[in-house]
Amino acid sequence: MKSRKAKKNYQSNRFTLMIIPDASAHPWRKSLSANLVRGIIAAVALFAVAFTLLGLAYFSNQADFRNVQAIKEKSREKDNTIELLTREMESIEEQQRALEEKQKQVKRLMGIKGENRKAMAPSRGGVGGGGEVRVTVPGSQDALAKSQAVKIALARQEKELDDMLARANNEVDYFRCMPNQWPVEGEITSAFGTRDSPFGGRGSSFHDGIDIANDVGTCVAAAGDGKVIFADWKPVYGKTILISHGYGLISQYSHNSAHLVEEGDKVKKGQPIARLGNTGRSTGPHLHFSILKNDEPQDPMIYLP
Repeated sequence: MKSRKAKKNYQSNRFTLMIIPDASAHPWRKSLSANLVRGIIAAVALFAVAFTLLGLAYFSNQADFRNVQAIKEKSREKDNTIELLTREMESIEEQQRALEEKQKQVKRLMGIKGENRKAMAPSRGGVGGGGEVRVTVPGSQDALAKSQAVKIALARQEKELDDMLARANNEVDYFRCMPNQWPVEGEITSAFGTRDSPFGGRGSSFHDGIDIANDVGTCVAAAGDGKVIFADWKPVYGKTILISHGYGLISQYSHNSAHLVEEGDKVKKGQPIARLGNTGRSTGPHLHFSILKNDEPQDPMIYLP
C-alpha cells in the first residue's frame, strides 16, 4: 500500500514532454522531473532579465554617446564662430585704419592739430558700478576685446568728425555742451570696458564708464552745459545725477554723497552739481562717470582732454 502511494507521488512530480512528428511516426517522449522544469524556467527567466538589463544599458550608453557627440559638435560650432568673428574683427580693423588715415588728411586740410592722448592706467582706490556678469568661453575673450576696441575707435572718430563739422559751421553751443571737462580730480581706478568683477566671483563684467577716486565730499562738476534729467537714487549706482547735453549725449555721475542740483535745473560746464561719495554698490569713495550717446555707452576718455 505504501509502495503504491510513493510511486504515485513520484509520477506526479514528473512532467512528460511529447513530440509527434507525423501520424505514422512514433512519438518522442521525454520525462522531466519537476525540479528540472522549475530550474529551466528559472534559467529562462534569469536570461530574459539579464538580456533586458543589457539592452537597457546599451540604449542608455548610446544616448550618452549621442549627447557627448552633440556637445562636441556644439563646441566645434562655437570655435568656428569665434574664429569667424575674429577674422571679421580683423577686417573691420583694416577698414577703421583706412578711415582714420582719411580723417587725418581732412584734419590737415582744415589746419586742425592732432590731440595727444596719454592712457591712464587703473590704480588702487574705490570702484563700483553695474554691468552684467559674463562667464567667458575660452577663446572668446580676445574677440570680445577686439570688438570693444573697434567700437571705441569708431566712436572716437565719430566724435572728432562731429567736432570738425561744428568748427566748420562755427557752432559755439556744440562745444559748450560737449561733456569734455573732467567732473572731478582724482585717479582712475577702473577703466571703461570688460573687467574682472571688483566684488569677487568668476567671470567678467562690462563697466560702462570710468571710476575716479577721491575723498568723500570732493566737488563734482558738470562735464558740459545741459539740463538735469535725473537726480535721485539708482540701484547699484546709489545717488546719481543724469545731465542731457543735447546731440544725443547724456552724462552720468554716480555714488554721490550729496546733490547740489535738482531735476529740471539747467547747468553750465564746470558748475558744482554734487559731492563725491560712496553710496550704492561700491568698494570705496569714488565717482562713477559715464557718457551715453543715443543710449549707447561711450568711453569717457573719448571726450575728456
